[in-house]
Amino acid sequence: MSQYVETATKTFTAGAAISKHILVYLSSEVLQVAGLATQPIGTTENATFASGDLVSVRLLSAQGTIQCVASGTFSQGALVYGRADGKIDDISTSSAVKIGMALEAATASGDIIEVLPL
Repeated sequence: MSQYVETATKTFTAGAAISKHILVYLSSEVLQVAGLATQPIGTTENATFASGDLVSVRLLSAQGTIQCVASGTFSQGALVYGRADGKIDDISTSSAVKIGMALEAATASGDIIEVLPL
């Protein structure tokens, strides 16, 4: 059955425990943590604790900004890319997926940063 949403978020089933504000993608109908070269669908709005948990995802296609977890330090205005752990950094590689522009600086790994999706 076909369906669609006209909202910024959509609920999915997690395939594992996933932290809050982590980039995720769909694989075999469940959410997984996005990798370096994986195109994410969005970021988790809450943490999940086990496979089968339901979690709201802020979709990258939605209007507005998203929150992401930094895996390193970078400046405000930096273009940020996905990393293997579902986090973001400003290091571009040929296989890295561009996520957006950092609207604030990351001063340490683990900082939660506002990002304008591109």
